[in-house]
Amino acid sequence: MAMPRSEARSTPAAQQDALAHAGEVAHWTVMLLGWLWLGEQGMRLGWSLASGVLAVALWWAARLLCRGSTWAFQSRPTAMAWCGGLSAVGVWLPQWLASFHASTLNAAPVNLAHTGLLIVALLWGAWSGLIETRSRFSTFQLGPVAWHPVLAATLVGLAWLAPGEVSWTPWPVSALLVVCATVLSARDRATVPRPTGCPGARAELSSLLAPSAMGLMMGSLWMGNVWCAGLGLSNEQMVLGHLGMMAVLPALVAPSWRWIPTHRQPCLSLVLLALGALMLLGQSTVHGVLAMLLPSLAWAVHCSRPRVTMKLSTMTPPWLTRAMALVLGPGLLVWVGLASPMSGPLAMQTALALLGALAGLQALVLSVRETVAHPSWSIP
Repeated sequence: MAMPRSEARSTPAAQQDALAHAGEVAHWTVMLLGWLWLGEQGMRLGWSLASGVLAVALWWAARLLCRGSTWAFQSRPTAMAWCGGLSAVGVWLPQWLASFHASTLNAAPVNLAHTGLLIVALLWGAWSGLIETRSRFSTFQLGPVAWHPVLAATLVGLAWLAPGEVSWTPWPVSALLVVCATVLSARDRATVPRPTGCPGARAELSSLLAPSAMGLMMGSLWMGNVWCAGLGLSNEQMVLGHLGMMAVLPALVAPSWRWIPTHRQPCLSLVLLALGALMLLGQSTVHGVLAMLLPSLAWAVHCSRPRVTMKLSTMTPPWLTRAMALVLGPGLLVWVGLASPMSGPLAMQTALALLGALAGLQALVLSVRETVAHPSWSIP
């Protein structure tokens, strides 16, 4: 029996809608695994350069450089599958290289394995930038409840706690990346028309500070940073806590921010980030928790607000945005890794204090700008 015309027309749209939701889950999964697995591997291999955070920094830098690039826009859909497939296979590269030279007695196996990890980080970062560029919607625009990052965090947490330590047997990570590559490749082939712009590639300083602070917390997860060391958390508790801060918290708090005017949300994110930096001045457990929670709330507000909140003519040039993002993100993380062996937690405190100070200044600038644009809102 022939299919009714109305049902025949709705089938492609339903498939694209399903791929959109599945693609967002895969997108969050790829990002969360990049933060956790690359950082853990860098610390496990024990390379002295930058305290093991160099792999995360390279992944972060490659992601920022590829996001919104000409290559990301013009590449064929097969590029998504190839980058994902090679990343899924590449997670085995450090272990293969270490096993290949296991019979030697010098430090060459560790250095060789770490070199393989850096190669994987660059490839994985390029794939992540391609995913962000080709994504048409924000997670928080697909429905009233942003369940996608919560499901992704659950999948990553289950993979992390799977039998056989992921740090030594990366099969759960590889399997998850294969599934993500399949879903994202299918979504990319079904996306018509293709995205013509990437808001993340052209943003002001106010849109860079919260992601940089959250990235510093995720990148320094395995360094025993100031709050984790002070709270005495185990590795499992740190991993689950960071997954909750980066993925679950935005989904929980997003509905409560919808009553706040759109033009007020960037300033709110900056104020939360500045207050989090002030909490680093305290020494109590409460101060440590707030120093971790407030920047995470700033990240949650940043995620849930609309991607484009200003006219294109007032945006920062793309090259300047990339430079600021690289310096305040992976560049600052590398500095923390280099300074931590000598200064300990003070390096991370200094980095977050810098971001907090910039956030406070930027909040003041935005407040003055809004007052000038809307004089009736000013207080007599």
